[in-house]
Amino acid sequence: MSEHRDQAEPPATPAGGTVPAPVGAGDDWGSGSELPIAHELTGPLRCVSCRYELQGLSIKGNCPECGLPVRATLLRTVDPQAIELQPVKRPKLVAAGVLLWSLGSLLAVAIGLVVWTGITIGGFLDAGARVTLVLVGAGALGASGLGALAIVRPHGGISRRRIAASVFAALLYPISVKLYADVGLYASPGWGSSLLAVWVEEAAVSRWRVERLCLWLTLALGAWLLRPNLRLLALRSLVLRSKRVDRQTIAATIAAMLIAATGDALGLAVGLMGDWAAPLGLLSAVLVGLGVVLLTLGVLGTVVDTIRLLPAVLYRPLAIGDVIDTGADGVGP
Repeated sequence: MSEHRDQAEPPATPAGGTVPAPVGAGDDWGSGSELPIAHELTGPLRCVSCRYELQGLSIKGNCPECGLPVRATLLRTVDPQAIELQPVKRPKLVAAGVLLWSLGSLLAVAIGLVVWTGITIGGFLDAGARVTLVLVGAGALGASGLGALAIVRPHGGISRRRIAASVFAALLYPISVKLYADVGLYASPGWGSSLLAVWVEEAAVSRWRVERLCLWLTLALGAWLLRPNLRLLALRSLVLRSKRVDRQTIAATIAAMLIAATGDALGLAVGLMGDWAAPLGLLSAVLVGLGVVLLTLGVLGTVVDTIRLLPAVLYRPLAIGDVIDTGADGVGP
């Protein structure tokens, strides 16, 4: 969902019974060069391969069910930065807000595509159905804005500048909802709304394109302002942070909206140039279409990343001390 710095993972445990700190890890693994470990797991830990409970087994042993080394499960499950992460005060509210933000955006984009197709293909949607869909899509975008409020300050330690930027991003959503409704309700065949439309010079068409251009730019600005706090949340997930899965970055989604905005800006320029510039209208339509397709894929990927992030928001990531009793002095028994 977001771009993150690489997280080095600790190497396999040597015979001496200690795990050397990763190069450059700094405070991620403590101030010493080596991390003492216990001889056995004192906390609950399930094997990542077969889900067998490993508690009580030797740190150097293997899973009795599937044979996977216990150390492999530790490296895949324990988060070396868990103790550094700020606690989320209202995890359920934040998780619900982030999920609402992403799902609302996806529904708004999906409905926008259906309405756009209905306008492009005559008779695909009657006027009543289109109005209903547009209003539902605008409501979904508004719900996404409500979910964005949970991203303003999900936990402590966030600077005032970032909080102010997130608040401003949330305030942009009512403007986006109004633009979304106008673009959907007032578009008609031949108004430049079609992916294949080339160029029409009526003033109403120019106004419609200006509104859609403003919609792209408003949404892109809002996403850019929310991006820093979203990255902080994504850092809570070891799976996302360590790049174990493909992720959809917010920057890529913003780029998709800017591509579509470039297409609409070019379409406005074509209308001012006259008939001789009509071929550029095709490029305008291609850019808008490409931007919409990339935006749809990007928002869908963001929803998937959000679902992956939810466990890390709802529950504190597993730290080494949760599965290994390091003792009061930090040394295992």
